[in-house]
Amino acid sequence: CGSNASVEFGMNDVTLLEGAAGDLGMRVLSIELPDGDTYVPVWEGTEPIIVELETSDFTSITYRHFDVAPGTYSRVRLTIDSLTYVQQTSSTLVFDSSYQFVAQAFTPVVITDGAELRLVVSIAAEIWFDTDSVRIIEGHYPFEGAAMTIFYEY
Repeated sequence: CGSNASVEFGMNDVTLLEGAAGDLGMRVLSIELPDGDTYVPVWEGTEPIIVELETSDFTSITYRHFDVAPGTYSRVRLTIDSLTYVQQTSSTLVFDSSYQFVAQAFTPVVITDGAELRLVVSIAAEIWFDTDSVRIIEGHYPFEGAAMTIFYEY
């Protein structure tokens, strides 16, 4: 239909060195795209996801495509309500409260009329999360450096 595009949102944690650093589990509550100076929800729900640290794998949040308005987007805002570190058979709660973060695009993401895209939010865990202490690195904040890009499978 006219003036619509289809988008699926997901997450990963792309780094140059891939390894078995564990996983971050979270519940995603909303995905919002900017409209002027405000954000407009484009997806809402309660979706628990697990993002493997230090991998480029796509972990879907929406598990399907949904309609968005065509346009040029430089950021996306996500709301989560918990964060847990999981390694093998143990898990540690990092925080259990609502948290919003914005992922910036390196270059504007153009979504054209009729396009069908997979967008990924790379969570940049190596900047803000210490797997040894299972804590946010001092002087940093959760999801610091998160980036939004178009997802391409290699």
